[in-house]
Amino acid sequence: MQVTVEKPEQGLEHKMTVTFPSNDLNASVEKRLNEVRRSVKMDGFRPGKVPLSVVKKRHGGEVRQEVMGNVLQEAFYSAVDQEKLNVAGFPSFDDLKDADGEITFIARFEVYPEITLPEFGQISVEKMNAEVTDKDVEKMIVRLREQRAAWKPANGNKKAKLGEQVIIDFVGKLDGEVFEGGSGEDVPLELGSGRMIPGFEDQIVGMKKGEEKVIDVSFPEDYRAEHLKGKTVTFDITVHSVMTKALPDIDEEFVKSFGVEDGTEASLLEEIKSNMVKELARAVESKNRSVVLDSLQEVVDVEIPKALLNQEVKNLMDRAVQNLQQQGMKAEDVNIEASQFEDEANKRVTLGLVLGDIIKAHGLEATDEDVSAYIADQASSYDDPTEVINWYAENPNSKNEIRAILVEGKVAEKILSEAKVTEVSKSFDEVISPNA
Repeated sequence: MQVTVEKPEQGLEHKMTVTFPSNDLNASVEKRLNEVRRSVKMDGFRPGKVPLSVVKKRHGGEVRQEVMGNVLQEAFYSAVDQEKLNVAGFPSFDDLKDADGEITFIARFEVYPEITLPEFGQISVEKMNAEVTDKDVEKMIVRLREQRAAWKPANGNKKAKLGEQVIIDFVGKLDGEVFEGGSGEDVPLELGSGRMIPGFEDQIVGMKKGEEKVIDVSFPEDYRAEHLKGKTVTFDITVHSVMTKALPDIDEEFVKSFGVEDGTEASLLEEIKSNMVKELARAVESKNRSVVLDSLQEVVDVEIPKALLNQEVKNLMDRAVQNLQQQGMKAEDVNIEASQFEDEANKRVTLGLVLGDIIKAHGLEATDEDVSAYIADQASSYDDPTEVINWYAENPNSKNEIRAILVEGKVAEKILSEAKVTEVSKSFDEVISPNA
């Protein structure tokens, strides 16, 4: 096999010309035709007894094309091994010639870039630290009590406040006429919840039981009902009741409802703090890992193979479409474009290439013991840890995702051990909040 490789002065796309004898192709075509012959049915012949010459006349062209495709793939990758090329993505073939006992074709393909890894000491990282305080635990107890709070009628002529609930009737009118979907009776509404259109709940604040009021409200310009977009309407409001939240006592029943068998407040506090410490540790590790990898990306310059970028864009698009469909959107209503995902795809591919070289250079890996320990830690937060562990055992792809996360974590640890690190203290809420 003769191989000629043309490398570009710039870019990653290579051109390779491959020439090899057609003897092997002809032998493979003959073998494939004999396989086809065994299944060909033709009047006047028993199954498998159709003459090879007839089979060749009927199916020779398509069989040769099929075998040619396989032979080109094999020849290409043999040539790649011979030339020690690191191909990214799939090749395209053109200028195929099959004559005079030789097959010649041209393959165009990209190779992985050569990456110069940065000195980790040049990387600046802001590392987050946080701990769970007694005040954090107290706030968590309040949240748990609020989740199980009951609404109770307020005493006397209490004025409704934000955070309280009112039971109301309302009748909406547009130009003095009641409009469809704008009325309700005995509707519970927590003031400040944002359930109603802007301005509705604010104007009920301060009303008392038995009070009636007419309010003016403007519908948003992007409101779903066409006839109400941007329109100002009135609502006749009648308050039947003002309700306040009654938090449950931290008694034995309350404590046991969280799976704490001895029913004591001390055990509940211990359980809550233990869970909060685990949750915080995971969040801090995840955020620090992301910060390190973002800092790493800022100091590397990588030329990305278009094939890898296009594939990652497709993966992100497919995932987005799947998520939208799971939320109830019809496939024909999904309107997304590849350009929306290019920046994220660029970041992912760049990071993947750099991480791959760092992992090789420093021999980083996540062992089976590391993966099992991670799963056990995650499972400990569930009522039945064994069920979670068994689920991972039956889903190897999910275990591979964990292994990738753990390896990323080892890369982050390696960089942090040498980088210029500035430590910043954060509170529990700052770390756990989605906006942290």
